[in-house]
Amino acid sequence: MKHLKNYYIIGIFALLSFTSCKANTRSVVTDSTNTSMSKTEIVESIYIATNKTDNNSLVGFARMTDGTMKPLGEFKTGGRGTGNIEIFDWGYDETHPLKDGIDPLISEYGVYKSENNRNIFVVNSGDGTISSFNVMPDRTLKLVDTKAAGDAHPLSIASSKNLVYVASAGTSKTPTPPFTGNLMGYIVDGNGKLTPISGSKRDLKARPSCVAFTPDGKFLVVNELVTGLVKVYGVMPNGSLSKEPVSMAACPHDAKNGRWLAIPVGFDIVKKGNKNVVLVSEARFLDNKGMLREEKNKVPQSPLYSWQTGSTSSFVIDGEGIISLMSGDVYTGNNMEGGQIANCWVEASQDGKTLWAANALSSSITSYSIGNNGSLELKNEKAYKDNSEMMFYSDLNLSNDGKYIYQLVGNKGSGIMFKVLPNGDLVKVSDFSSRHLPAVGTYGMTVL
Repeated sequence: MKHLKNYYIIGIFALLSFTSCKANTRSVVTDSTNTSMSKTEIVESIYIATNKTDNNSLVGFARMTDGTMKPLGEFKTGGRGTGNIEIFDWGYDETHPLKDGIDPLISEYGVYKSENNRNIFVVNSGDGTISSFNVMPDRTLKLVDTKAAGDAHPLSIASSKNLVYVASAGTSKTPTPPFTGNLMGYIVDGNGKLTPISGSKRDLKARPSCVAFTPDGKFLVVNELVTGLVKVYGVMPNGSLSKEPVSMAACPHDAKNGRWLAIPVGFDIVKKGNKNVVLVSEARFLDNKGMLREEKNKVPQSPLYSWQTGSTSSFVIDGEGIISLMSGDVYTGNNMEGGQIANCWVEASQDGKTLWAANALSSSITSYSIGNNGSLELKNEKAYKDNSEMMFYSDLNLSNDGKYIYQLVGNKGSGIMFKVLPNGDLVKVSDFSSRHLPAVGTYGMTVL
C-alpha cells in the first residue's frame, strides 16, 4: 500500500480499508434446504446478511433443542448489497486483506430485530435502501417492505417500540474526511410496513458507524468513524429527533503518551440504575500522524502492517441525555503493545456485568467487568482465542438465555457458537455455515 502524504487522506484511506480454550467441538455445516420444523423444536433463530450485489438477502439458522443448527433458508431483501468490497471501493490489495470486503460496512447493527420479535430489519448498502421482514411461526421470513434510506449507503439500523432509525453514509469519490452521513426515522406498523417520519432526517456532517436506542427509548445514540464522536439525540413524542445532539463526547486519545487514534466501530448500551452506559469498541490502527505502521509478519491477516492493542471506553448518559466519559481507553490486553487488536464489536451480558469484545485481527474475544457505575475493567484479554489469528471475528450476539454467544467470521462466511462459562470465558461448541453465505462480504447478525 502506498502512503499518502496528507494526514487526513492517509488516515481515511486506511480507515475505510479497515474495515484458547480447548474443548471438544462439533462442526455443524448447514445446506440450503428450507426445512419445515415444529416451533417447539426451535430454541432460537439467527439471521445474517449476505450483502449480495444482485439480491441482498438474509440467511436464517435455527438452533434446535439438541444443540444442532438447521437451515431456515435464504430470504431476499428486495435491495442490493455491495458484494466483496467495502462501501467505498478503493480497489483490491492482496497485501492488505482488510480491503477486500471482509468488513464491508465497518459498522454494527446492520441487521436488527423489533422489540416484539415480529420483525427483522436490514440495511441494503448497495442501493441505499432498508428492508422489513415479518417473522413467521416457523421462523422463516416474509419480506413486507423496502424503503429508501436517508443517504447512499445505509450502515446500521435501530428499533424501539414502533420507531426505526437508520444511520447512512454518503457517496464520496475522494478520500476527504469526514465524509457525509445522516440519520432518518420511520414508523413501523403492525404489519411491518415502514413510513418515513416527516422532518426526521438529521445531517451528521460525518460518516456514522452505528446507531442504537437507549433501553428506555428516550435517546438515540450514534458514533462516528472518522471524528471519534459519540452523539446523543433526544427522541420526541412524534418520533422525530432533537434538531441537534443533546450532548456528545469524544473517544479518548492520549497522543502525549504515544497512544494512537481511536477508531470507534460498534457499541452496546446497558442500563445501570437511572443511567445508560454506552460501551464503545475502539480499534487503534492509525498512529498520531494518521499512518499505518509498516512492520512485516506481525499480523497474519495483514502481513505488512502492525497495530496497537485495541480498547473499549464506557460513557454514561444521565436522565437529561448528557453524556460523559467514565472509563477511557481500557486496553484489550495488559499493555499498549502486544494485546489483542482491532476491537470492533462488543456485546454485553444480560445482567449488564460482563462485556465481550471481538478482536477482528487477533481472532479473539476479550472480556471485561462492568461496574455498577458503568466503569470498565479488563477481565480476560483471551476469553477465547483462535491461535491461528486467521479468523476475522466481526459481529457477535448473545443468545436469548444468555448462555451462548454467536460469532460471525467475516472471512469464512460462517458462524461460531460459544458457551459462556461462569467466569465469562468462552468455550467453542460448534461452527455453522450455509452455501448461501459468501466467504467475504457478510455483515450483521440478530438472534430471535
